[in-house]
This record gives sequence, structure tokens and C-alpha cells, in this order.
Amino acid sequence: MNVLWEGLIQGLKGVWNIALIVVPLMIVLEIVQSNGWLRKLNRYFAKPFAGIGVSEEGAFPVVVAMVFGLTYGSGLIINHVRTGRVTAKEAKVIGTFMAISHALIEDTILFSVLGASPLLLLLPRLLLAYVVAFFVNRWTVEPSAKGNNLNA
Repeated sequence: MNVLWEGLIQGLKGVWNIALIVVPLMIVLEIVQSNGWLRKLNRYFAKPFAGIGVSEEGAFPVVVAMVFGLTYGSGLIINHVRTGRVTAKEAKVIGTFMAISHALIEDTILFSVLGASPLLLLLPRLLLAYVVAFFVNRWTVEPSAKGNNLNA
């Protein structure tokens, strides 16, 4: 019975540590969004994404996904594709990058609290995401505006 009690206590401590990080992060997200700081941050971070075929407009969902998670970033990229702000090819590159590097900041903070090295959490994921997205951009053919016409 003592083992169960200690397991419960350790689990509650872990949940508390995660809550101490996630709740302030969500508050910061709301503040950053309402003040337009996320857009300004995006202009700064958009430059490296040009090397993998992502425009400044397309970099916004990637930056959001890296900071705040895949769900929020995916919602933005779906909206960007529907409104025509990014091309289908760019969406594929963005999706690839996001799949590898989503929640980069949030995960790094969480796992750093648990004792992991921040550099070992950040650098391999960023490097892998960039390299894979680079090759996806290079090997993906942009669909024609008229669609796939097999008779042409």
C-alpha cells in the first residue's frame, strides 16, 4: 500500500510541475496574440524558412506550431491553405517541418524541468526538420493551376 501512495504522490508532483509550465505558457500565448507580437516574431523567424521554400506567410503557422503545439499550428495551416495564402507544395513542406518540430519550445521546457538537456532536445529536431523539409521542397512538384489533366 505504501508503494501506491508514493506513486500517487510522485504522479501529483509531476502533474504540478507540468501545470506550472503549461498554464503560464497559455497565458503568454494569449498576451502575445492579442498584442500582435507573434506576427512581429514571425518576420524575424521567416528568413531561415525561405531556404526550404516557405514564404513569410507560410512561416507563421510553423512558428506557431513550434512554440504552441501542433493542434494550433495545424489549424492555422489549414486556414492558410483554404484562403490561398500558401500553395499546396508549400503546405506539404510546412506539414513536414511541423510534424518533426511541433511544440519545440513547450516540450523543451517540460523535459528540461525533468532533467533533459535543452540543446539535445532542440538541435536534433530542428536540424532533422529543416533537412527533411528541404528535400520535400526539392522533390515535390507544384501542381498546375488547372489541376491534373492527363490528356494534355
